[in-house]
Amino acid sequence: MIYKDIDSKEEEIKVLKELLENTDSSKQKFLIEQELKRVESGYKSEKDNAYYLNFNFDSDDYILLHDIRIEHNGKTAQIDHILITIKEVVVLESKSFKGTLTINKDGSLTVDYKKFKKTLPNPVEQNRRHAKLLKEFLEDKIDLPFRFKVSGGIPISSKVLIHPNTTLTNQTLPEGFARSDSFFTQRRKELDKLNGIEVVTALIKILNKDLREEIANKLIAFHKPIKIDYRKKFPIKKKEEKKSCPRCKEGELIVRESKKENSKYKNKKFLGCSRFPKCRYTEELSVENAAV
Repeated sequence: MIYKDIDSKEEEIKVLKELLENTDSSKQKFLIEQELKRVESGYKSEKDNAYYLNFNFDSDDYILLHDIRIEHNGKTAQIDHILITIKEVVVLESKSFKGTLTINKDGSLTVDYKKFKKTLPNPVEQNRRHAKLLKEFLEDKIDLPFRFKVSGGIPISSKVLIHPNTTLTNQTLPEGFARSDSFFTQRRKELDKLNGIEVVTALIKILNKDLREEIANKLIAFHKPIKIDYRKKFPIKKKEEKKSCPRCKEGELIVRESKKENSKYKNKKFLGCSRFPKCRYTEELSVENAAV
């Protein structure tokens, strides 16, 4: 059951494309392009992984929330997906790369883009920090049944989901990672391997329908989305409208400066035709242009 879908990034993408089209600065153009690629890539990855999750976990036994951001005790967790099952709450992070991905022994990621390589920090550890904050949040916001209070609270685990189109050098995914299209099958296998004691423990700490819904509703109520003001981050200087010469109709009026000591124009500056000396039209500077 899908309780919350992904927050749309379409408006942010639209603004970035608009800024990219209007900027004249090569440095700013590069920065906007990088930000646009990051937003589009992350958005596509989340949507694709959400598709597989929605398809496989579309049942009353599960609750899915996408794109949840919570603030608690001075900390913030931006979580791509949260899966609430009868057994536990699973924090899921989406990852997608166009280059060839290698998951290193320490959990860090190396992406080979052919022309260069990029190393990224261990996403499993980041996801565990999000899971820890989520656990603290739920324990503070929900009056848990006694059986949870005496047994360590709500079970929370985490997993990093790799987009199925990502090329991987690892033949076997390390612990903490899974392919988004095979995550459901992997979860079923893990449940089948539970021993007797683990089954009893799971039954004691079962999340019934009311508790699952309470957790989901609480997360939605405290979801604090953040949107970046890209127009403020990448301010574009408004282009001055060019004014054609009213006399020759061919040139444009540009700011010129008189060389005469006794110029009739203030500060010796005036608007003159760009075709000077063929056209000698001049006029006073407007208030807007007076400071030029």
